[in-house]
Amino acid sequence: MNWEMILYIDDDVRAKRPLRYWKELLYEWVLMVHRVYRVSNKKASVYAEKERANTGLLAAAAIKNGWVALEECRTEKSHKQFKRSTYSGRCDLMLWRDIRYHEIEAKFSRISIVARSNVRVDKAYAKAVADSKRSTSAGYRSEKKIAITYIVPVVRPKLIKKLTDDQIAVRLKELIQAIENEKKPTLIAYAFPGPVQLVGSKNIGLGVILIGVIT
Repeated sequence: MNWEMILYIDDDVRAKRPLRYWKELLYEWVLMVHRVYRVSNKKASVYAEKERANTGLLAAAAIKNGWVALEECRTEKSHKQFKRSTYSGRCDLMLWRDIRYHEIEAKFSRISIVARSNVRVDKAYAKAVADSKRSTSAGYRSEKKIAITYIVPVVRPKLIKKLTDDQIAVRLKELIQAIENEKKPTLIAYAFPGPVQLVGSKNIGLGVILIGVIT
């Protein structure tokens, strides 16, 4: 599918204490989000996929930034009902760099830019936080544990033809602001290289927002 219209929203990366050192990693992630879209001639993107592909790209960005990354690692987790007992589960991503170490649980959500509420985002965010809290290897409360949520703003094909770039940009900025106000993430980064058809859907993905919180 060839796109005559290219939507561009300025990229941004922010990392608060104690994770300010994540800024370099997230800048690399933003560059890679753009690169996938560019080298595929606008026919593919990480935001056309779902959670696994997005975590893979985050791992790739981390490696390029000097981290060691392993996906789907074994880890001990506490049971949902029996907090004091544990079982052998999996962690979506583990990162190492010098003395730094992180266990990351990630979730994914798509949301229409004309949605009346952010319920889908809320559910994905809550699940990422809950899964991260149940990981016990790094302790029950630690900056080593991060819950990541990937959020992909989407639009129907008919609507994208009716809205101008500026109108879509306004809606995207409103969505980002709402997410920041409600979630107050420690990490936030986003990139909007351009529109692409979602895998398994006729809808159009516009880019991806990544938020992260310490659990």
